[in-house]
Amino acid sequence: MNYFSIVLEQVEVFVVYLLIGIIAVKTNVLDREKLGALSSCVTKILLPLLIFSNAINGATKEQFLSSTVILLLTAVYYLVLYLVTDALSKLLHLDIQHRNLYRACSMFGNCGFMGIPIILALYPEQGGIYIAVFTVIDQLVLWTIGLDLTSPPDSQTSVSLSKRLIKMVNPATIAITTGVFLVLTGIKLPAAVVNALAKTGSAASPLAMIYLGGVFCYIKIRNYLKCREIYATVLIKMVLLPIAFYTIMHYIPSIDRSIAVTLSVLCALPSMASIAMIAETQHSDGDYAAGMIFITTLFSIITLPLVCLSL
Repeated sequence: MNYFSIVLEQVEVFVVYLLIGIIAVKTNVLDREKLGALSSCVTKILLPLLIFSNAINGATKEQFLSSTVILLLTAVYYLVLYLVTDALSKLLHLDIQHRNLYRACSMFGNCGFMGIPIILALYPEQGGIYIAVFTVIDQLVLWTIGLDLTSPPDSQTSVSLSKRLIKMVNPATIAITTGVFLVLTGIKLPAAVVNALAKTGSAASPLAMIYLGGVFCYIKIRNYLKCREIYATVLIKMVLLPIAFYTIMHYIPSIDRSIAVTLSVLCALPSMASIAMIAETQHSDGDYAAGMIFITTLFSIITLPLVCLSL
């Protein structure tokens, strides 16, 4: 029941932000053009600052090195998701325009907005360390493989390997590598700088939700309610895989139960809100991503507490 109340509280806040975005569009404060500018601001400035501040505040060098098992498990976690979503996209015969975008929405969960508060509530002492270490792999995969998956199909076939690698050097990957470097070397930034970056980065989550609320005004949610692939993601990625991950980790003696629960909860999260923004800036089908985020988040009100109670 405690799990349910934690999740419900985060969803309530999520809904408030969405309503603000809807009101902003309905009152002409925001329109399609302004939403595009907001998307660029969040993905290119605010999110990298949030990632960087979380990395340097989340763990010391000793804590980071002692949590390498989480790095390994997270890497395995994304490898499994990469293969499963590839198989699903083929089994469901998705068209080429949406195949990779569907995989991106299915792979990446809403860790920043829902995952972090839930894990910190469950494990106040170790939760911050777990999230910091998980984020290193999570964001590296997002801004490399995820960035490629959210690109339009025609650009994926026409871009060479060298250009793809260059594209992977972006504000987010720079923020990750710089943050890890500072943690491992023990270099400390001035407190005023850290506080300023953290406060600026903290605006990423609410602005991302406000953006989504605005986008919902321009898409026909009814069309996406008919997409059977979204329900496959809800069942397999948000219910079956988290329980399977936990069951496997539970029988490995070297893995602490808190780590197993953390990774299972993160797997059970709905689609990442940032995917719609990244897709928009990549000139891909951001409306499809927004529709999938809306539906998976709606179902997470039921599925996430049920998964948590089964762990």
